[in-house]
Amino acid sequence: MRSLYIIRGHLCRRLLARPPHIIKRHKFSGRIKSANKPNASSLPSTPARTRFAPSPTGYVHIGSLRTALYNYLLAKATGGQFVLRVEDTDQARTVLDAEPRLYEDLKWAGLSWDEGPDVGGPYGPYRQSDRLETYTKYAARLIDEGHAYRCFCTAEQLDEMRTISMREGNPSIYNGTCLPIPPDVSARRAANGEPHCVRFRCDHAPVVNDLVYKAYAKPGPEDNFIIIKQDGFPTYHFANVVDDHLMKITHVIRGAEWLVSTPRHVALYEAFGWTPPLFAHVGLLVNEEKQKLSKRHGDVDIASWRDRGILPATLLNYVMLLGWSFGKGVKGRDEVMSLDEMVSKFDLRFTKGDITVNQKDKFLQKEHVKRLARTGDPASFTGVLLPPVEAHIRKLETEWQECIRTEGADSSPAAREKLGPLVPLARPPRGDGADGDVVSRRYVEKLLRIDVEQYADAASFVLRNRYCIWTIRPATYRKALQREVAGVLELSTIPETPRTVSELVAMLRDILQEIGDDLWEQHSIKEAAAPFLSSVRARVERQVGGGVTFGTEAWGYALARWVVAASEPGPGIYCAMELLGKAETIRRMDVAHEIATAEALGGAAE
Repeated sequence: MRSLYIIRGHLCRRLLARPPHIIKRHKFSGRIKSANKPNASSLPSTPARTRFAPSPTGYVHIGSLRTALYNYLLAKATGGQFVLRVEDTDQARTVLDAEPRLYEDLKWAGLSWDEGPDVGGPYGPYRQSDRLETYTKYAARLIDEGHAYRCFCTAEQLDEMRTISMREGNPSIYNGTCLPIPPDVSARRAANGEPHCVRFRCDHAPVVNDLVYKAYAKPGPEDNFIIIKQDGFPTYHFANVVDDHLMKITHVIRGAEWLVSTPRHVALYEAFGWTPPLFAHVGLLVNEEKQKLSKRHGDVDIASWRDRGILPATLLNYVMLLGWSFGKGVKGRDEVMSLDEMVSKFDLRFTKGDITVNQKDKFLQKEHVKRLARTGDPASFTGVLLPPVEAHIRKLETEWQECIRTEGADSSPAAREKLGPLVPLARPPRGDGADGDVVSRRYVEKLLRIDVEQYADAASFVLRNRYCIWTIRPATYRKALQREVAGVLELSTIPETPRTVSELVAMLRDILQEIGDDLWEQHSIKEAAAPFLSSVRARVERQVGGGVTFGTEAWGYALARWVVAASEPGPGIYCAMELLGKAETIRRMDVAHEIATAEALGGAAE
């Protein structure tokens, strides 16, 4: 948008060095004429009718979700209506399942609509392919009033015109060959079945009053653009103007890439004698290479966020802040909002220029997970987090079983990192979940409840808790033990009694064995094991700077973490023992004891 902000004359001055926030490269250009809306960020005083009108040529991505969200928020913040309209006039590029996926993705994100193809409404139908008669009628009106005409030029003729224009250095716009055709001749040729389209007679490009970019004027001449294609379908420019008027849309919020086309839309409104809605064009979303995001980028597809286990509230909060802000001085936790909070805080304070997608989703995810955890209702987070976690476990388990069938159990696929079989309680008992499930839903729910505050996404959660889901292989125990005893000179218990790792494991196993099966829960485990674990000490040698220091450290919880989880992160040690169950915990004690004995480590050297 190199020429959008040009100031000449005595007001011209050097700009202070700053990041390129406003002056950005766009696929449109123009210049500011005036600014006559000092309170442009304020909400309208009357209910707004807004719409989200995607094309089913691909799936919803974060850019289109942001457009839907902003229009939703404006409608709800003013007590108005939010309309969903499917603009499926590009039949050649329509993706078969895009429309049902549209409904699914928006509903998953938490957005609902007051009118739409699936819910109806007073201004339907809300699918453009069902409104062809309407567009034909209004195109005929423009023809009758001299604002449009039929064009019979072939594709070959148009290509020749374009080539000549480019060779002569002129804009490649239609040269008006069919404009002089008398209306009666044009009508007769059309009635005889001669292929044609309908073009709008655009004599000028009106100035657009935009809530973000103020008064925008498109440089250069405007084309006599097509409004009805040869197949009888309207173009986007024509259909969206007719529909917005008939559906009484008051505000249109959309990406800044559409600003260059808006003079065409305003020209159509003027030709019909209609009042256009208020426009707000928000900055383009670009990646780190400054390329525009689009529905063709699979990494921004809404389904990919859902499959990763990102909360709907996180995603809405994230896209909300990509082009809108509270203003100066507000950041961090003050930016964490539920959908209701977004409605209450929303105004038209959009930012200009390209907006690079950032990593704030990680922070927002953490904060929204904490909010869910504080509700105290397990269903409030397991209903959202459980499906992606189950899916990721299923994916890894399926890959592992396939690897066993093709390569044998001793193969080492990177995806499984030498994990063993599922722990017994994690296996789906008969009747638990749908047929074909590979993991117990009740078990995964318990795991989520005890470690939900550490949840970032499904993959990292499963990785963090893998040893609560799958058994630990001996080689993993062995490597972890070697890391744990590195630098350990001697192990002991209070009073100072030298011990080996195998002795300590045996002592802990005996303590846990005494707990009754019916009492195996976090509180009882902690009450029995904590005194012993607190008594375990290690005399260690550590490299500090350029020298060596010696000291004593508590080592009991390192011992327990090694036995239960091969020294890897996970839930609290007592929570993990309760989750695994007494049988699996004791089994791990036995395996760990065998490993420690075989390694002959403990004290200085067991």
